[in-house]
Amino acid sequence: MEQSVYINLDDSGKLNKNEEISVYGGLVFLSKKEKDKFITQYRSIISNIKENYGENTEIKNTNIKPGDKRRIMNYIKKYYSVALIIQNSKVYNYIISDKAARGRFLDYSIRRLIKDIMVNLMKDEKINSNKPIKIIINIDEQSTKSNGYYDLRYGLMEELKYGINNFNYASSISPIVHSKLKINLQYQNSKYCYLVQAADLLAGTIRRKVLDQQDLNMIWYCLIIPPRKKATQ
Repeated sequence: MEQSVYINLDDSGKLNKNEEISVYGGLVFLSKKEKDKFITQYRSIISNIKENYGENTEIKNTNIKPGDKRRIMNYIKKYYSVALIIQNSKVYNYIISDKAARGRFLDYSIRRLIKDIMVNLMKDEKINSNKPIKIIINIDEQSTKSNGYYDLRYGLMEELKYGINNFNYASSISPIVHSKLKINLQYQNSKYCYLVQAADLLAGTIRRKVLDQQDLNMIWYCLIIPPRKKATQ
């Protein structure tokens, strides 16, 4: 039986010299039923909140009131959350100043985040690496317009299924998926995608907390945040 993993990502802050950090935040679901349940309840919360903003307003991290954000985040915390945090000042200038290099760097970073997600799910026995897996990835389309990602899907297939041999450095990365793997990559308009809207709020919240703490000592790192309490299936 095919196992499904739904990964939904959006960014907060950009990879440039004017910002201290850039963050990708997201939500992970392990079944269509769980994903659809989240959307139904999230849409209900947003509909209620929109009475204070206007029907056509897209609720984003940048325009939501603190009390409304807490209400949404309390719901989001019931689910599996992830984040990729990049300290911009430690990224080489030639990467930050060149769109193509920036795109390759972010492509690699997101691949590593998704690999970390899969490794943790396998370690927690949520996913079996010896059974067929389908990964459905939703990313905000605006992110790709500014950074021009490369073939993320192909890179993930290499990273997860086929492994990578680096002949220049005489090194190799072993695959972690040992059965069939499908990857469905979709770039979404956040205005119409509640999953990406939730990822936007999560990314913005995490970025604000990291900036307040000012405790960064590496180029980038990943956070894997298990649900605060088990979400009802």
